[in-house]
Amino acid sequence: MDEEQSPQPPASTQLDDVSALEQFLDHDDASVIGAFTSLDGEGFDEFEQIAGALQYDWRFAHTAAPAVLERIKAKSGGLLLYRSPRYVSEKYGDRPRERFPSTNLKEAAVKSWLLSKAQPLVGQYTYNTKERYFSKKLPIVLIFVHIDWKGNPKGTAYYANRARKVASQYVGKLQFALAHLGDYEYQMADYGLEVSDKVHDVRIGLIHKEGDFEYTYGSSETKFSAEALTSFADAFLAGKLEPAKKTDVSAPPPGNDDEADVDESAVVTLTASNFDSVVMDSSKDVLVEFYAPWCGHCKALKPEYAKAAKLLEGESSLVLAKMDATQHDPPAGFDVQGYPTLLFVAAEAGATPVPYDGEREASLIAQWVRANAKSLAQ
Repeated sequence: MDEEQSPQPPASTQLDDVSALEQFLDHDDASVIGAFTSLDGEGFDEFEQIAGALQYDWRFAHTAAPAVLERIKAKSGGLLLYRSPRYVSEKYGDRPRERFPSTNLKEAAVKSWLLSKAQPLVGQYTYNTKERYFSKKLPIVLIFVHIDWKGNPKGTAYYANRARKVASQYVGKLQFALAHLGDYEYQMADYGLEVSDKVHDVRIGLIHKEGDFEYTYGSSETKFSAEALTSFADAFLAGKLEPAKKTDVSAPPPGNDDEADVDESAVVTLTASNFDSVVMDSSKDVLVEFYAPWCGHCKALKPEYAKAAKLLEGESSLVLAKMDATQHDPPAGFDVQGYPTLLFVAAEAGATPVPYDGEREASLIAQWVRANAKSLAQ
């Protein structure tokens, strides 16, 4: 099949009943829903164009089903933003949803509105959400913790609740967010922090952009508490903290290389015929990128991913691979919701794929793979 003819997944999910609505809203991230009395017409066309342009940063759905429109109280239509129910706390002033203040949908206005409204008092900091935090131009206090809303919802909620208690005192001065420790362990040195392999480890950091520079700070406290979080926030605002790292962010971002010049010789190309022999080899740790040839984010990642593979080339048990998901269906157990999706399979029998949601920079990808590799510990 020619690349130009590769099928693209829909930018927006159609919600035909209340069950589909509830399933869509049950997510760690925000949800954007276009409500229409009919899916024919200029209004829906505008929505589809916006969803297509923003689909890699936001989750879109649409509906004209009467039962769904009644449930979301939008019988006359509109654009609705739902914050993640896992992070919303009405006790601390979070609103579960917002309505776009106009029926005239324009991409720039919708994106600006989403950036300003999506995050609750305490949300989750990820690769996809960090633009939302940085757009507010306030320092971000990060609570690095093992987030597991399915396996340990009470434990995760405990940290979110303690963070809200503190965050409510600093509105307009600081932002607060949880960050999954497993995704950022390899960056702890940037915050002057150390991490053990204990599941209950929690670390506190802060990231702040000022002019052309990005500063990162870390708390010396080894036990998490609201008091420790408050002391750290106060010390930063009082100018009593020294940054652990200072980064020049005015330099060109990674991923702008000419694609034709990218050396991908160290990246293994996967197909249906070799997937199991490469990825399910229990002697190897494998990071797999599921991509689409037309995907802009995939093109930006390509040179950094290739460089990361080169950095790991001397370690035969560490593999970086890629699969064109428009040409080959991802096997069962590999949940690909968008492009690119990066999943890591550790070197052990029956390993479950683990998402990589960290920074998309070669050295950091390589660091993360090494830090999570089972083969290197054998």
